Amino acid sequence: MWYQQKRSAGVPVRGVELQAAAERFAQCFGRTDFKASTGWLFRFRNRHAIGNRKACGEQVLRSASENVEPFRQKLSMLIKEEKLCLAQLYSGDETDLFWKSMPENTQASRKDICLPGRKINKEQLSALLCANADGTHKLKSIIIGKSKLPRSVKEDTCTLPVIYKPSKDVWFTRESFSEWFFQNFVPEVKHFQVNVLRFHEEDVRALLLLDNSPVHPSTESLTSEDGRIKCMFFPHDTSTLIQPMNQGVILSCKRLYRWKQLEESLVIFEESDDEQDKGEKGVSKIKIYNIKSAIFNWAKSWDEVKQITIANAWENLLYKKEPEYDLQGLEDGDYREILEKCGELETKLDDDRVWLNGDEEEKGSPPKTKGGITKEVVQKAGAEEQTAEFKLSAVRKSLDYLLDFVDATPEFQRFHFTLKEMQQEIIKKQFQSRIRSRIGSFLKRRPHNIKDSFNMPSTSGCSN
Repeated sequence: MWYQQKRSAGVPVRGVELQAAAERFAQCFGRTDFKASTGWLFRFRNRHAIGNRKACGEQVLRSASENVEPFRQKLSMLIKEEKLCLAQLYSGDETDLFWKSMPENTQASRKDICLPGRKINKEQLSALLCANADGTHKLKSIIIGKSKLPRSVKEDTCTLPVIYKPSKDVWFTRESFSEWFFQNFVPEVKHFQVNVLRFHEEDVRALLLLDNSPVHPSTESLTSEDGRIKCMFFPHDTSTLIQPMNQGVILSCKRLYRWKQLEESLVIFEESDDEQDKGEKGVSKIKIYNIKSAIFNWAKSWDEVKQITIANAWENLLYKKEPEYDLQGLEDGDYREILEKCGELETKLDDDRVWLNGDEEEKGSPPKTKGGITKEVVQKAGAEEQTAEFKLSAVRKSLDYLLDFVDATPEFQRFHFTLKEMQQEIIKKQFQSRIRSRIGSFLKRRPHNIKDSFNMPSTSGCSN
């Protein structure tokens, strides 16, 4: 097996290299229709017990696989003893997020190669995601960042859609995790079971499954005062095999985040823009993408992770079934579409894959189809830009400026969400307008060259 040969030789193999190798082998066997999608990569890794983080020895992986079944049996017994339902089973996991990174070979990178993010930007956040087994309860995400929040945000942290904590090391500690468990997890779980599930208070209980990580206090320490909300650790090195959050949940959240990040960070270029303008606009746009934008986009992405995605992620642990990965609209090729819509034609699929999977390798609104080319589309092509009183690009620029003002002025914070929604609608309208413009240009009848018309043969018959 190709992977085993590489690992035996001591060569680390990233996900993007596995995908490229699989596609090469498929072509060798005449499978021209095969695509090594993100879903395929996850299934391949699970099937062969391959971790998606820093390489570990084959012996370690084999030992980890042997620990999975005894853990399943122990968990099953505990569920029966405690009489837990799926809504009372929780899983939580931390992940890295390089929140400002962009694919290589964009217009901005060619203009300014020193711009942070060209080689997978390492400006990092750490995030914790936690949800129950049937996907009915997603807890507010906690974010650990290096920098303190802007003054206007810090004065009113209750408006944030996440729990934000600054830390010099940009990672969780035993203290910060314990604080989250007792101040956030336990109260939120109790509130959900009493007010949403309508359980009696004496029936409230929960089991939180976590990695056996140094930043997690002991299971004895992570127990509620009444003893009804407890924690249980996965065996060492089994996280990528059976930890539900690593079975497509964190992946989906990150892919949704990357989509929103692209929408905000990429400039939708006008046809009149030259290469110099494109590069300068790209650099400027990426530089103003700040940590507050990242936080709001991350929270929105977590909110959009589907309930079925979370429920499917538990299939392997609870039922020994290979989980189904619902990544429609979030596959590698879908990000090529948004890049091309913005005129970014120089990036390659491998660049996109490295960018999309970069934070996983370090250690974590689907596009609408163009549809058929119809007469209605051709008639509408370019009409909005011609008849509109304002250019969409100018409206978006003004909105960006207004959002900066709102962020810097506490008394106007209440307008942030409204302006943000309007910004997203303008971006969608820009995409639609660009697609129609391109389709219209493609189908526009080209005038015949005068010289060519004189050289055309006569259709009235041949002369004698």
